[in-house]
Amino acid sequence: MTCGSARLIRSYAPWFLVVLAACRARAPEPQRADCADVQTLRVCWDGAGPHVVARPPAAPGRAPGPAFACTGTRCEQRHPRMPDDGEWQCSDSAGATVCMGGERAAGVARSAAEPAWFCGVRRGAAAGARVCVDLSPDFPDGRAPGWRCRTVYDGPPRRVCDRDPAAHTLAETCDRAHPCVDGSRCAEGWCVPERPAPACWLDTDCPGGRCRFGSCVGGA
Repeated sequence: MTCGSARLIRSYAPWFLVVLAACRARAPEPQRADCADVQTLRVCWDGAGPHVVARPPAAPGRAPGPAFACTGTRCEQRHPRMPDDGEWQCSDSAGATVCMGGERAAGVARSAAEPAWFCGVRRGAAAGARVCVDLSPDFPDGRAPGWRCRTVYDGPPRRVCDRDPAAHTLAETCDRAHPCVDGSRCAEGWCVPERPAPACWLDTDCPGGRCRFGSCVGGA
């Protein structure tokens, strides 16, 4: 018996109320912090791996970032989101933004990272160097598929996105014929990442493994 079929037979079976009560008892999102937006999806992680859940209807959304200015197939966003007000070097990886750094001038206190960022200490780096990843950065049309983005620093930091229908990213649909980008898996028909454990910027930060979305995959 499914939730949908229970509604269809409610006129014919007196026990349909029990089934409906069980359906409604399912929380749209597990009551834990191990969930995050991945573009238009809401993803949670547990021992069984990542899975897609319904967004809480009353949950406040992330405040919109600065608007993009577009010319043809290229769009630019001035002063894109950063983990905090430290010094960061950022790049895009299949629809996620990964930033490295966070250093600040002597005597300046470190501010808390924005809630949407997962952050950790970079492996083997000098004290204070961190890696942060945002799985739901800004895109000109609000969706990652079909865009290739990067951060440029010639002048004020800018997020530059070029339209590319061949670009593959997180939050795409998937099946056996359409595999997901490296570092993610197909869960319930969507390409989603493993839970971030930010610690790397380059593959060389991951002995015997590789760096994907700021986290080491495989190796030691």
